[in-house]
Amino acid sequence: MKNIKYYLIGALVLVIAIIGYHFLAASQAEQQIDEAIQEQIGKSNSISVQYSEINITPFSADIVISNLNIIFGNHIERAHQLKLDLGYFDFLNIYFGGTEYGLHHLNKAIITAVSSSYTNKVELQEVKSDSLTITYQGDAFDGIQSAVNGTPFGANQSIEIQGSNITFSVPRTLLSKVKAQKLNYSGTISKTQTNFWKEGTHNIRLDSLLWTPPKSFQNKYSFFIKGFGYPSDAIPFQSIELRTKPVSQADDTLEINSTVKSELALLTSRGNIILKKPLQDSEFQNMKISLSNFSETFSNVLNNIEQLLSISLPKSKEGITIQLQGSIDNPKVTE
Repeated sequence: MKNIKYYLIGALVLVIAIIGYHFLAASQAEQQIDEAIQEQIGKSNSISVQYSEINITPFSADIVISNLNIIFGNHIERAHQLKLDLGYFDFLNIYFGGTEYGLHHLNKAIITAVSSSYTNKVELQEVKSDSLTITYQGDAFDGIQSAVNGTPFGANQSIEIQGSNITFSVPRTLLSKVKAQKLNYSGTISKTQTNFWKEGTHNIRLDSLLWTPPKSFQNKYSFFIKGFGYPSDAIPFQSIELRTKPVSQADDTLEINSTVKSELALLTSRGNIILKKPLQDSEFQNMKISLSNFSETFSNVLNNIEQLLSISLPKSKEGITIQLQGSIDNPKVTE
């Protein structure tokens, strides 16, 4: 009986020691991460990182950063809470091997951002969301270095994002402002490439949207918009999907495929865009746009437009197909 008693006491002490060790390790890891962030900030005059607290949950190894603000040149990123969900062995790699070693061996991570935003101060562009869940796969340290320093990726990288209540604000462009209830995004880039956005492949889908066009667009086309029964500053769409991949890195050309669904019709487009700065000056190349699956309301409006303007739209059984040229900010229809 005494032996059993000693075994039980020994087991209890061991359990307490293990629990205490995990809490101690979590506390020490919080300090390590904080020191690593401050060290990296000290190496660069162009980036500022502020936060109120870093907390690591024992056993689950979740890293939670509160009230995060990142300023990188003209770019500002904020999040009320940023949660990094690591595997337990990833946590041990960071704890025992240090942050750089741990990030090099971090091949998958799930990041959840609550009340997050991105702002470009120069172009006044902004993206806001209630929540974002980001699933990252690749060499995390390599990805961070490439993003900050513009060096080529040393490993394949991929990102998947799911979000809710997203708002895109892009002033001085046709997009202007878009609100969506749901966001799904996936992006990949191969090693040796440098620019994730121009040299990677991307697929983005937005569901349940409201589009607020620029004032100039509203003033010019309010008659037609209201003819469909919509306010000119809140045009609804069921979904928008956009797929891009590089065609030529030499002249920054992207192949574009997109689908826009509404209760009125289906809009599809395929072609190339030659990227320019600013973005609204980017040029269409071999861009074909097709409009099909007309609702009865949409068909009636098109017929009224033809009669009112004494024109004949290029309609067929498949719908309406046109060629587009010019810039994003000043598109032109060609035959």
